[in-house]
Amino acid sequence: MVPRESSRYDPKYPSIYDHGYGKASGCFGINCGHKLYPYIKGVSHNFQKQYDPEEAIEKQKIKQKQRYYERNIRRLKYDLDLARRQNDVSSERKFNQAIRGYQARLRELVKGNGFLTRQYDREQIISPNRAVIEQFRRDVSYNMTRKKVTDKVFTPISKPELNKITKNFRKSGGKIFRGPEVDERLKNIGAEASVIGNDIMMISSKASRAAIREELIHIKQARYYGAPSSDEDVFLREIEAGKILLKNATKWNLTHKEIEDTKLLIKKYTNDLNRLKG
Repeated sequence: MVPRESSRYDPKYPSIYDHGYGKASGCFGINCGHKLYPYIKGVSHNFQKQYDPEEAIEKQKIKQKQRYYERNIRRLKYDLDLARRQNDVSSERKFNQAIRGYQARLRELVKGNGFLTRQYDREQIISPNRAVIEQFRRDVSYNMTRKKVTDKVFTPISKPELNKITKNFRKSGGKIFRGPEVDERLKNIGAEASVIGNDIMMISSKASRAAIREELIHIKQARYYGAPSSDEDVFLREIEAGKILLKNATKWNLTHKEIEDTKLLIKKYTNDLNRLKG
């Protein structure tokens, strides 16, 4: 703080010190970005950008509306995550619809106001899945996954059927993780589903019936053999899982595409194993 020279201070004229200079809440306080310029009455001109106070207030109101939409999107995403963990299908559908509604309003607001930008980070929540995703990315050396063979669209497994198929797994202490972060991670490795250890399954929102069945087989393998310790171990388990899928294809109602994809995956892993040994 620049000390005031009391002998030269004239109370008749305003001073920078009258506006809190040197104080956190005063003129040129903490994080202030303003600059001082000399001013000579009748000579100096103000070339700084001028703002219309009424326009600034109106823009702030529009920004507040943007923040309102973002808060509601975050709140609904928390509710959606809870509904998913509770297997509440009707609530999940309702929250998804509400989220899309607010996102549509937000897009229109940003589109109609050039001074706004879409700030996606403000629409995100810290998911309880994040720690698992980080573990998956960092700690797992050998992944047991149901790889995507093609990008051909097929009907994903329904929520009631998923719950039925995985009932015993969840009763034995197994956990299933789904959601945007899981989808992104599985997309990056080209998989429909994957497992961590012998008690965690990560399932894409577009996972097929065969993918769920295969990951349950991998869980049993991990519980019986332990974690895979080499690429050869991974290939052998993938081949074994594929053969079990084909053997039970009728019993588990696998589609023609799922059967053909399984055959292609067995062939792929067999070739990988032969190259590794050869």
